[in-house]
Amino acid sequence: MPWKVCDPLSQRYEFCHLALEPGANISDLCQLFDISRKTGYKWLKRFAQEWPAGLSDRSRRPHTSPTQTDPAIEDKVLELRRQYPCWGPRKLRCLLAKEVAGDQLPALVTVARILKRHGLTVARPDPVPVTAWQRFAWPDPNDLWQMDLQAPLRLPDGRKIYPVGLLDDHSRYLLGLWMLPDSSEDRLQSCWAEAAGDHGLPRRTLTDHGPQFRSGDEDTSAFRVYLWACEVSHIQGRIAHPQTQGKIERFFRTLNLEVFSRHAYRDLLSWQQCLDDWRRQYNQVRPHQELGDEVPARHYQPSSRPFVEPDRHGRWGWPESLYRRVDVRGRISLGGQCLSVGRGLAGWTVEARPLGQGCWHFYFKDHFLREYVLSRPREPGERAPQ
Repeated sequence: MPWKVCDPLSQRYEFCHLALEPGANISDLCQLFDISRKTGYKWLKRFAQEWPAGLSDRSRRPHTSPTQTDPAIEDKVLELRRQYPCWGPRKLRCLLAKEVAGDQLPALVTVARILKRHGLTVARPDPVPVTAWQRFAWPDPNDLWQMDLQAPLRLPDGRKIYPVGLLDDHSRYLLGLWMLPDSSEDRLQSCWAEAAGDHGLPRRTLTDHGPQFRSGDEDTSAFRVYLWACEVSHIQGRIAHPQTQGKIERFFRTLNLEVFSRHAYRDLLSWQQCLDDWRRQYNQVRPHQELGDEVPARHYQPSSRPFVEPDRHGRWGWPESLYRRVDVRGRISLGGQCLSVGRGLAGWTVEARPLGQGCWHFYFKDHFLREYVLSRPREPGERAPQ
């Protein structure tokens, strides 16, 4: 014996069928079917007027919706989403505000619902709880630049290419974005010099402790010496603490999401053209939450300190100082002795300040390098001390 069907439509038909029999008690039937008398008479009326469609559920959608979003505005939201597929409701609404009058601008939640209704939202994982840290930004543009390079990408032929970014700490303005064939010190130094030539000199530059920013056997790297020669301080974040370079680290996450995950090119030149176009979008179009949803270009201005290529033979220091050119091994000759001052200084001229009693201090543009006490050279025929 089959099971009895108990769906709402069957129950409504059974109720109406029993209620129309001679001598039927409507109140008892309503109590039996657990509905109110008002509901019972409603279904009887619909059964008599619209059978059989009258027993089906009707749409509860209102006939009019005075607050419904204008279809033209909804189409504009979808058009912006197609143009910037990685942007969320907040950024899209900022762009929409430039084209729509204030009284017609939809609320943020409305933009989010439009995207959800068209299946254009992506579920995000729950945020991982982390220890709160204090946010900090330098007060003026060019007070600090943050520089870093990301893990390399591979071209179809197997070659590696290296993304390098340079960001202004105050305005989040992207000063430069390069795709390099290698990650040598000279390449990164050239990138920094290019940005300084375009925007002027900063006061400080922040990097991590990557091999491009330090030598393998001492603290003074070629990159740091070049910054010193330009009268720019070089700051390095704490080891294994990427939060110090938080802005450039967060920037690379955006770069991965909006560029590297969506594009694939076969050569270095195509990648560089892509990065150049995206850099203009990042600086002039993309709203930034930490800037009050304004673009970085509005908060940045070039430095008042012009960049001049430093003179590797320049002499700065005391009048009685001696000056020596550093060889490729980071050594100089003084008093007949070979002294090491650091490989990062190769090709530059350093100052040797005499302090008496054979003691010498070595400087590069007022940056202390080493202290050496030179032994007195032996006279001809003199024996070495026992």
